Amino acid sequence: MRFPWLIVDGYSLLHRPGPPPDRGAGPRFGLARDALVRRLERLAGRVCDRMTIVFDGRGERVAPGEIAAGPVEVLFSPATLTADSVIERLVLASQAPAQITVITSDRLERETVEAAGAQSLSCGDFLALCEAEERALARPARPAPRRGGATLGDIFPG
Repeated sequence: MRFPWLIVDGYSLLHRPGPPPDRGAGPRFGLARDALVRRLERLAGRVCDRMTIVFDGRGERVAPGEIAAGPVEVLFSPATLTADSVIERLVLASQAPAQITVITSDRLERETVEAAGAQSLSCGDFLALCEAEERALARPARPAPRRGGATLGDIFPG
Protein backbone atom coordinates (compact mmCIF):
# COMPACT_ATOMS: atom_id res chain seq x y z
CA MET A 1 0.00 0.00 0.00
CA ARG A 2 1.32 3.44 -0.93
CA PHE A 3 0.15 6.56 0.90
CA PRO A 4 0.09 10.10 -0.55
CA TRP A 5 1.16 11.75 2.74
CA LEU A 6 2.06 10.13 6.04
CA ILE A 7 2.20 12.22 9.17
CA VAL A 8 3.89 10.24 11.94
CA ASP A 9 3.59 10.95 15.66
CA GLY A 10 7.29 10.34 16.25
CA TYR A 11 7.33 9.59 19.96
CA SER A 12 4.19 7.46 19.73
CA LEU A 13 5.97 5.31 17.15
CA LEU A 14 9.30 5.36 18.99
CA HIS A 15 7.69 4.14 22.21
CA ARG A 16 5.50 1.52 20.53
CA PRO A 17 7.71 -1.60 20.48
CA GLY A 18 8.46 -1.59 24.19
CA PRO A 19 9.00 0.67 27.14
CA PRO A 20 9.86 4.24 26.19
CA PRO A 21 13.52 5.18 26.12
CA ASP A 22 14.58 7.04 29.23
CA ARG A 23 14.34 10.75 28.43
CA GLY A 24 16.94 11.34 31.12
CA ALA A 25 19.37 9.11 29.22
CA GLY A 26 20.38 12.13 27.16
CA PRO A 27 22.28 11.07 24.06
CA ARG A 28 20.77 7.55 24.02
CA PHE A 29 17.28 8.98 23.68
CA GLY A 30 18.44 11.24 20.85
CA LEU A 31 20.14 8.27 19.19
CA ALA A 32 16.92 6.24 19.36
CA ARG A 33 15.02 9.14 17.80
CA ASP A 34 17.64 9.54 15.05
CA ALA A 35 17.62 5.79 14.35
CA LEU A 36 13.83 5.92 13.90
CA VAL A 37 14.14 8.82 11.44
CA ARG A 38 16.84 6.97 9.46
CA ARG A 39 14.72 3.81 9.35
CA LEU A 40 11.74 5.74 8.01
CA GLU A 41 13.97 7.55 5.49
CA ARG A 42 14.96 4.19 3.98
CA LEU A 43 11.30 3.21 3.61
CA ALA A 44 9.72 6.55 2.69
CA GLY A 45 9.93 6.19 -1.08
CA ARG A 46 8.44 2.70 -0.94
CA VAL A 47 5.44 3.45 1.30
CA CYS A 48 4.54 7.07 0.60
CA ASP A 49 4.96 10.11 -1.61
CA ARG A 50 5.57 12.43 1.35
CA MET A 51 6.37 11.83 5.03
CA THR A 52 6.36 14.22 7.96
CA ILE A 53 7.50 13.05 11.40
CA VAL A 54 6.39 15.26 14.28
CA PHE A 55 8.12 15.11 17.68
CA ASP A 56 7.20 16.89 20.87
CA GLY A 57 9.74 19.69 21.26
CA ARG A 58 8.75 20.60 24.81
CA GLY A 59 11.70 20.16 27.11
CA GLU A 60 13.98 18.94 24.32
CA ARG A 61 17.44 20.35 23.86
CA VAL A 62 16.95 20.60 20.12
CA ALA A 63 15.66 23.81 18.64
CA PRO A 64 11.93 23.62 17.94
CA GLY A 65 10.96 23.84 14.31
CA GLU A 66 12.03 21.98 11.25
CA ILE A 67 15.26 20.10 10.59
CA ALA A 68 16.32 18.62 7.30
CA ALA A 69 16.47 14.83 7.16
CA GLY A 70 16.59 13.90 3.49
CA PRO A 71 13.32 12.65 1.98
CA VAL A 72 11.57 12.90 5.33
CA GLU A 73 10.43 16.18 6.87
CA VAL A 74 11.06 16.26 10.64
CA LEU A 75 9.27 18.78 12.84
CA PHE A 76 9.61 19.51 16.55
CA SER A 77 6.66 21.22 18.16
CA PRO A 78 7.32 24.58 19.79
CA ALA A 79 7.17 24.77 23.58
CA THR A 80 3.61 26.14 23.43
CA LEU A 81 2.20 23.19 21.44
CA THR A 82 2.19 19.43 21.62
CA ALA A 83 3.07 17.21 18.69
CA ASP A 84 -0.63 16.27 18.55
CA SER A 85 -1.55 19.94 18.10
CA VAL A 86 0.97 20.30 15.26
CA ILE A 87 -0.40 17.17 13.58
CA GLU A 88 -3.97 18.45 13.88
CA ARG A 89 -2.97 21.81 12.41
CA LEU A 90 -1.27 20.11 9.46
CA VAL A 91 -4.41 18.10 8.75
CA LEU A 92 -6.73 21.10 9.12
CA ALA A 93 -4.52 23.28 6.90
CA SER A 94 -4.45 20.70 4.11
CA GLN A 95 -6.46 21.24 0.94
CA ALA A 96 -6.93 17.46 0.74
CA PRO A 97 -7.08 15.91 4.23
CA ALA A 98 -8.37 12.64 2.74
CA GLN A 99 -4.89 12.20 1.22
CA ILE A 100 -3.29 12.22 4.69
CA THR A 101 -2.77 9.19 6.91
CA VAL A 102 -1.72 9.89 10.49
CA ILE A 103 0.35 7.24 12.29
CA THR A 104 -0.28 7.25 16.04
CA SER A 105 -1.36 4.92 18.82
CA ASP A 106 -3.19 7.75 20.59
CA ARG A 107 -6.88 6.81 20.18
CA LEU A 108 -8.14 10.34 20.81
CA GLU A 109 -5.69 11.77 18.25
CA ARG A 110 -6.82 9.18 15.69
CA GLU A 111 -10.46 10.14 16.26
CA THR A 112 -9.62 13.85 15.98
CA VAL A 113 -7.79 13.59 12.64
CA GLU A 114 -10.43 11.24 11.24
CA ALA A 115 -13.11 13.78 12.15
CA ALA A 116 -11.10 16.35 10.15
CA GLY A 117 -11.15 14.06 7.10
CA ALA A 118 -7.79 12.27 7.37
CA GLN A 119 -7.13 8.55 7.68
CA SER A 120 -5.27 7.02 10.60
CA LEU A 121 -3.25 3.91 11.26
CA SER A 122 -2.03 2.51 14.56
CA CYS A 123 1.70 2.38 15.21
CA GLY A 124 1.54 -1.42 15.42
CA ASP A 125 -0.07 -1.73 11.99
CA PHE A 126 2.40 0.76 10.52
CA LEU A 127 5.39 -1.09 12.02
CA ALA A 128 4.08 -4.35 10.51
CA LEU A 129 3.92 -2.61 7.12
CA CYS A 130 7.47 -1.28 7.62
CA GLU A 131 8.77 -4.74 8.53
CA ALA A 132 7.17 -6.23 5.40
CA GLU A 133 8.83 -3.53 3.26
CA GLU A 134 12.19 -4.14 4.94
CA ARG A 135 11.90 -7.88 4.20
CA ALA A 136 11.09 -7.05 0.57
CA LEU A 137 14.15 -4.79 0.38
CA ALA A 138 16.34 -7.56 1.79
CA ARG A 139 15.26 -10.11 -0.85
CA PRO A 140 17.55 -10.38 -3.84
CA ALA A 141 16.04 -9.09 -7.05
CA ARG A 142 15.04 -11.70 -9.60
CA PRO A 143 16.85 -11.32 -12.90
CA ALA A 144 14.76 -10.07 -15.77
CA PRO A 145 13.76 -12.73 -18.29
CA ARG A 146 15.93 -12.95 -21.37
CA ARG A 147 14.78 -11.40 -24.56
CA GLY A 148 12.39 -13.68 -26.37
CA GLY A 149 10.60 -14.82 -23.24
CA ALA A 150 11.40 -16.66 -20.05
CA THR A 151 12.76 -20.16 -19.95
CA LEU A 152 12.22 -22.73 -17.22
CA GLY A 153 15.75 -21.97 -16.06
CA ASP A 154 14.76 -18.31 -15.52
CA ILE A 155 11.77 -19.30 -13.44
CA PHE A 156 13.36 -22.24 -11.61
CA PRO A 157 17.09 -21.50 -11.36
CA GLY A 158 19.27 -24.58 -10.83
